[in-house]
Amino acid sequence: MIGEYFSRIQVAWGLLLAAVLWVSFRSAWRWEHGKDPDRIISEKNGRETYVLLPATTIFWLLLCIVFLAIVVRGFKDGILLAAMFAGDIMILLCIYFVLLLIALPFLRKIISARACAILWVIPALLSWQMHILITAMPAPLKTIYIPRGSLPYIGIVWAVGFLVVGGYYLISHLSFRKWVKENTKEESSEETLSLLNRIKEQMIYRRPVKLLRGDVTSPFSMGQTKWSRSMVLPDRAYTTDELEMIFSHELHHLQRGDVDTKVFLCLCNALCWFNPLVWIATKKAAEDLERSCDEIVTESMNDDERKSYVNLLLESAGPTRGCTTCLSAAAATLRYRLTSVLNQKKRFLGTAFLAAAIFLCVLGFGRISFSDMRGNFTELILPENAEIDRIFDDTNYALISECEWDDEALRGLLSDLEVDHIAGLRNQHNWGGKQISFVLKDGRNVSIQNRGYIFVEAYYSDESELNSMDMPLGCFVITSDFDWDSLIECFGVE
Repeated sequence: MIGEYFSRIQVAWGLLLAAVLWVSFRSAWRWEHGKDPDRIISEKNGRETYVLLPATTIFWLLLCIVFLAIVVRGFKDGILLAAMFAGDIMILLCIYFVLLLIALPFLRKIISARACAILWVIPALLSWQMHILITAMPAPLKTIYIPRGSLPYIGIVWAVGFLVVGGYYLISHLSFRKWVKENTKEESSEETLSLLNRIKEQMIYRRPVKLLRGDVTSPFSMGQTKWSRSMVLPDRAYTTDELEMIFSHELHHLQRGDVDTKVFLCLCNALCWFNPLVWIATKKAAEDLERSCDEIVTESMNDDERKSYVNLLLESAGPTRGCTTCLSAAAATLRYRLTSVLNQKKRFLGTAFLAAAIFLCVLGFGRISFSDMRGNFTELILPENAEIDRIFDDTNYALISECEWDDEALRGLLSDLEVDHIAGLRNQHNWGGKQISFVLKDGRNVSIQNRGYIFVEAYYSDESELNSMDMPLGCFVITSDFDWDSLIECFGVE
């Protein structure tokens, strides 16, 4: 039954990732609250509490996919395959973010802010193993048709938008980082540095962090490596209590890898620059990142201490620049955070929601995909001059002799089928169901599956030669009415 809708590999991989995320999130939560027994073992070096992997993994994955696709498939086909892979990621991001935006008001009321923040990066956590899903998932349920001839132009428009948006973020961040380097100086107060080190020891966070002072509006953190990881304070006097709140907030950002998450959110905007809902979603995600640190800093505070924290946020309100984590963003984004701090209620941790989200993402990845060719079976797969060499009943592992099939009736039935060619990669061996295959004399093998999928592959000919002859290979989806019983009758299969 599972094989009718999802491959068993998909389901098993989704359950495995859900379990790993469950354990990883609870371990990070317990570590931050001093309840994890692993602390005794890890206290020497401390640990970072991001969940599974840093969110920027998706960027390096995309670069690797492009490189490997070009090496394995050649430049033209490799670029097309990488583009369709990026397309599947964009579809997943768009749908997931829109659904999360709809559910967000409800989720914020019942689960922890930390879980809400992690929900936004589920696609990034999923991305590092999408190469497994590519060959494990069945054909898509729905297709978005983009004519192959227009793909280069659409690709150019998308690439220009990606480079403009991504370039803006990169230049803006590098420019701001240069400004920080030139307009700040390292903190010289031994008392302040001692307080910072004390907070780090309490959190068992022992990564090097530079403490800088400069003409900035709000405290913030930046940097992803031991050479660049910094915390910047405005050049003003703070009380000891205020410094403790600032250091605790910003160190939790650094410990959780939230700078990486900010880079990931910028990458989402660059990938989906054409979708305004993604821009709204990434803005909400940044709010939840800040609120998740508010949550852990204030969870043990009394009412007066929370009011002091709120006053600190209001006094520090200012715009965020570059890929940084800012204690207090612009006033327009503060309402949610201030309300949550002053009216802090007990919420579910949210582990089950995270596990469910990543499991559904595994099952949903690739179920809506791009199609680059559309037409009937005769136009795309079996032209009139193509000869059928032999037919196999794959369900019963039997060869059907040449005299047993009705070639004219078979071609007539197939010519009525409307099909979409899927531009990305699929693996027919995970589809399940009944299947008939026939080998053409030009060297192609055509497998027709009873749930309306077709897979065309090179059987005893060169794949690049077939592509040069404009004979598309890969996965097709039958979009018209499909009578499996009439088809197997034409094949001569009982």
